[in-house]
Amino acid sequence: MKKFLKQIVYGLFFFVLINLIILVIYEYPAYKAIKNKTHKNYLKWNDIHTNKNKYDLIILGSSRMYSAFNPEIIDKHSNLNSYNMGTSAQDIAESYYSLKEILDYQSPKYVVLELYFETSDDIHDFYQIFSNASFFNSTKNKYDLVTDGYGEKGIVNYVLPLLKFNNYIKQDFISLVSNKKEKRTSEKWIKGYFYDTTTVTIQQIKSFKPIGNKETTTFNEERFEKYFSKFEKLAKANNIKIIYIRTPYPPTRIAITSKTDERDYYKKFSDIKKIRYYDLNTYLNWKYLDTDFSNYHHANYKGAEKASKQLIETIKEN
Repeated sequence: MKKFLKQIVYGLFFFVLINLIILVIYEYPAYKAIKNKTHKNYLKWNDIHTNKNKYDLIILGSSRMYSAFNPEIIDKHSNLNSYNMGTSAQDIAESYYSLKEILDYQSPKYVVLELYFETSDDIHDFYQIFSNASFFNSTKNKYDLVTDGYGEKGIVNYVLPLLKFNNYIKQDFISLVSNKKEKRTSEKWIKGYFYDTTTVTIQQIKSFKPIGNKETTTFNEERFEKYFSKFEKLAKANNIKIIYIRTPYPPTRIAITSKTDERDYYKKFSDIKKIRYYDLNTYLNWKYLDTDFSNYHHANYKGAEKASKQLIETIKEN
């Protein structure tokens, strides 16, 4: 019996030790970036927290949003002061709690919210989610995000680095045996917007896959409708107009996509709810090129100029 208990104690000790080692390895770069004031989420939230009631328009969503909308262009062509609060892998629950935190410091007239299947699915990048939430000043907003936003999965991933960094550990192991090394470009950020000068290659375009649909993604309709309702109520209570956006895709991906239920779902949903929904792939017949993108779904600076001007038109309509 004693031997068995010792094995349990040793097992727990090594499990805790492994988690601590992983925590140090993967959190240290973020700690260093915060200290050097280069961490993008830190800088975004610092702008929100320190410039009280400065921003009229807030952009929320995933990296597809922070690469698509340039506040400099938006501000130049509108009488607004905008800020891009898109963050990597941000899903609809994270957007909702981010808005709650933002409203403690800002009084925006407009909020631009991203709609596409992956923002309301069952696959969550908890490292990115908790990285964003770690800069909330409100302990309650952090707690609610983890417990109400993600339930048991959120709590377990919050306390266990081994789970939280699981995907990144796998990627690092793959990179050890792979000869491919990604070329990193210098990052330029403008009011939360990522000014990306990368252009997708011909080889990448040839390997494009169709846009995801209900069969190929884990889109959770119940989760989407729950947080859509929460978002609407929060916006209404604060006299905010929400602009619902589906960001553009490279035209090659649209051409090879036969099943368009992502677009069709949100179009039908917006008709039922009587909201304004803008699919930038078709809005005002704006023409995008594959070269307006840095990869299979992120706009580069050329695509962002087009998307930002489309957004200005939606603001005029609202």
